[in-house]
Amino acid sequence: MADIFVSYSRSDKARVAPLVAALEAQGWSVWWDPEITPGDEFDALIGAELESARAVVVVWSPLSVDSRWVKGEARDAADRGVLVPVRFENARLPIDVRAIHTTELDGWAGNRESVPFKALCVALEAKLKLSARKTAAQTPKEMRAAVAICVLPLPT
Repeated sequence: MADIFVSYSRSDKARVAPLVAALEAQGWSVWWDPEITPGDEFDALIGAELESARAVVVVWSPLSVDSRWVKGEARDAADRGVLVPVRFENARLPIDVRAIHTTELDGWAGNRESVPFKALCVALEAKLKLSARKTAAQTPKEMRAAVAICVLPLPT
């Protein structure tokens, strides 16, 4: 499972591909739907990847704001506290995500040294570190719950 799940409108694939490549160049594993192969049950696969992602980058564009899939993935990520939204073309955001800070990428042009891309990376680092801390905090408790010892008296 990947560190980062990227949600976007399929019509924006050419715009999103350089963003995915830039995130991978930072050393993160990224999942996005071109990785779905023929024969995969895409709804189950997408659900599993979305649920396991430690951060979700939602790419808002004039096309994606109308996508039920993108809105649903954004809602799920926001509910889990892992949403990191970006925006192109000053897209009008859905009302339920307007209060979440969104990185503007209109002037980005694929430059990994640009201010907007660096801001995105800082936000992703924060989400990924928070997720790692939550996982680490849960692990000992889960391990204790999984181990049980029962001592029974021996018959005499």
